[in-house]
Amino acid sequence: MYHRIYGIKFMNKRRRDHIRVEEKFKSIRNITYDEVMSEFPGTVVKGIDLRTAHLADSWSSIRIPSARLNRSSWEWVKEYPYYQNRPNRFEISLWRDNILCALCYGQTSVSGTRVRMNLIESTPIRPSPLRSRALPIIAFSAAVFADIVGADELWVLDPDPKLEGLYIKEGFSSRATYHGKRVGQRRIL
Repeated sequence: MYHRIYGIKFMNKRRRDHIRVEEKFKSIRNITYDEVMSEFPGTVVKGIDLRTAHLADSWSSIRIPSARLNRSSWEWVKEYPYYQNRPNRFEISLWRDNILCALCYGQTSVSGTRVRMNLIESTPIRPSPLRSRALPIIAFSAAVFADIVGADELWVLDPDPKLEGLYIKEGFSSRATYHGKRVGQRRIL
């Protein structure tokens, strides 16, 4: 009986801690969104909800001549539960004129010294409502988030090699190894 009660108390404490950390990072994300919308007027910045994930996955069915043909290898709907369970996540969706233009999932490192951008994608529709500003806005957003949490490095993990030049223009290094396992591009803040 004691262990069962202890286990319940322990679970409740873990849950309370998770909720507290989730609320802290939700506040940080909201401050980030406000800062980005102030810096980039006309861009609406939000988190990623399930509807947004479905909308991003629908990009694969766009068949117009001006659309970018290749898209990400992941499905946003499948990634959604994983990231929603990470209170320290960085998440952002960019909207212009009620059109989803880009989104990104990432999170802080365990030590909190790095913010990783793990998944980034922009609309395949060309011209994009944000023109070529999706990546600069996402990079700015991640830098604001990193600054608030006290991180001093920003990483794009597993970047498309064809986009290396774009990331370099945003202040990221050439491709390097992240923790000996993954490839990434780093920006010192």
